[in-house]
Amino acid sequence: MLFSGGRGSGALTRQLVARPGVSLTIAINGYDDGASTGEVRRFLGDSLGPSDFRKNAARLATELKTCPPELLAIVESRLPADVTSSAAVEHLTTLIARPGGDPRLADWITAFLDEYSRAAASFAFGDCSVGNLVFAGAYLRAGRDFNRAVDDYCALLGIAPGLIENVTDGRNAHLVAIDSAGRLLRTEEAIVDARARNTINRIFLIDRPLTDDEARQIEASGVDAAVRALQSRRAALALNSRLAGKIAAADVIIYAPGTQHSSLFPSYLTPGLADAIAANLRAIKLLVTNIQTDAEITGSTAVDLIDRALHYLNAPQERRFPTPCLITHFLLNDPARTGAAAPYVPLGPVDRIEDPRLVRIANYEDGVTGRHDATRVLEPFFDGLQARVRPYRMAVLLHDASSLDKVAQTLLEIVRGGIETIPLEITVFYEGTAPLDVRFAARLPFAVRQIADARAFADAIRAGSFDYVGLFESSGMYRGEDLVALASHLTVGRLDAVWGSRRLSVRDIHESYRLRYQSNVVLGAISYIGSHLLSLAYLLLYGRYISDTLSAVRAVRADDALAAGIELTHKRANQFLLSRLLRRRAEVLELPVQFFAISPEKVKRTSPFEGVQSLATIVARRFSTPAPASAVQPDAAPEHPQDAAMAPSRK
Repeated sequence: MLFSGGRGSGALTRQLVARPGVSLTIAINGYDDGASTGEVRRFLGDSLGPSDFRKNAARLATELKTCPPELLAIVESRLPADVTSSAAVEHLTTLIARPGGDPRLADWITAFLDEYSRAAASFAFGDCSVGNLVFAGAYLRAGRDFNRAVDDYCALLGIAPGLIENVTDGRNAHLVAIDSAGRLLRTEEAIVDARARNTINRIFLIDRPLTDDEARQIEASGVDAAVRALQSRRAALALNSRLAGKIAAADVIIYAPGTQHSSLFPSYLTPGLADAIAANLRAIKLLVTNIQTDAEITGSTAVDLIDRALHYLNAPQERRFPTPCLITHFLLNDPARTGAAAPYVPLGPVDRIEDPRLVRIANYEDGVTGRHDATRVLEPFFDGLQARVRPYRMAVLLHDASSLDKVAQTLLEIVRGGIETIPLEITVFYEGTAPLDVRFAARLPFAVRQIADARAFADAIRAGSFDYVGLFESSGMYRGEDLVALASHLTVGRLDAVWGSRRLSVRDIHESYRLRYQSNVVLGAISYIGSHLLSLAYLLLYGRYISDTLSAVRAVRADDALAAGIELTHKRANQFLLSRLLRRRAEVLELPVQFFAISPEKVKRTSPFEGVQSLATIVARRFSTPAPASAVQPDAAPEHPQDAAMAPSRK
């Protein structure tokens, strides 16, 4: 969704319309009343201005090549400045009779000429855009329904309906302003007059043009009285219902640069617009400030433009929405140079913006053109949105189950944990020689595959293009629901690992120690101190404290799992994984997991000697040269001499 004016957002439009996967809507208003647009509005009496719609349609048709160049040349041509009325009518009649021409073009020109012949009012054809006259005819044929005429004109140029939208429901309104000196600027043309170098104080949308007498009275009444008088003439506008639906569905909403007071701010005055934007809580909402100054923002800073945009968005509702509900990012240009021929819009008091997370300051200019480099503006946001064309995929290994019943119990717990509600595609692998019941496996909301050993699991990770690997001990000591809780944190893609911690579940871990070491207090104390020693080793050597380095519930990026250099069911797989993750300063989230104490006769636990081996691995990995993920296979030989004697034998 791009809020635009006439030509000011051309670079952004070209980038968006050409980008695969982007469905663009350009939202503009029709308050232009200068040159031939103003003449068309005066002649028709009840129409908004067609000019900005025509310009945007021509730009899109050029970019998308949706209509014959000859047709585009006709609608973008202008009558000579000194053309007489009779010569203009003759030229238009020639276009009607042109062989092979589009019948809609002929019909709409005919409609305009018929209205001209019937009307008592004159029409100044000099320097008139032919496209504006064609649009006027489309408006008449549409029963004076402006928004329908927009769709019809776009269709003439091969532009799909809805790609260009009027902000309002099509009712007529006129733009006026009061400048900083209290003068009344009674037309849009006066607001953008480059010779005046206006400093606009406030804009209004009124229901009809002011007469000369009304303008004199308002200007003579003083600023406060003038404001009240103009507010009393406020046009009864409503938000275009079709646009409202598109705002609700938009992933990105962009407030483009351009002529702010004449083209952009008036759109923001539409009643209901801010409500619709604020109601979309998921969209990224970018306000792109101008690079160079123009007549109507003389003396304004980028911060001033932000303040005015927020003012006009909130004004129709007479309430203030939280700023992040309307704009999530302010993009301010900083050219890092001065003394240019064309003055740049200064940043202004950026520290006045309350939340620095909303501010992006960079050189967004395309060379020294005064135009935005659309790639610099848009890519950081669209790359993130479009990077995930599919859900993240996670391969989960259930190990140390010892029976199919334990595997089935874990699978049921994963289902009960709500795995279906997470935007994550998982495939569960289990070690074993016996297959699961076919009917049971078919009822599960994810794929389940039987594998022979951890080496086969590593091969499956590579072949399946998985993003993450989940490792879960299915002995009965852990809950499958906790694996779902860990997986839910992976969906944003920022985390490199989510680590389950028994130690954060204090009662469970103490119950485990009590059950295992009730007959040997000394051995229990050694185990307790040893587990903390491993955590302190990571803090000392890697700068990060991991409370449970021996956990059997964890999820890591597939690249890190493949680069571990050891089978993922190895006793010290955790130390290989954590050492790699913490050494590269990976984002690791540690979460509590529930732990059920099981008699040591039923499950194998880490021995003190194995704890010493883990500590040696932590130290060795800290000072070794890490191998890249692509260069290391999980079934490769251990990297360090002290690991060779402890590596599992191959069958």
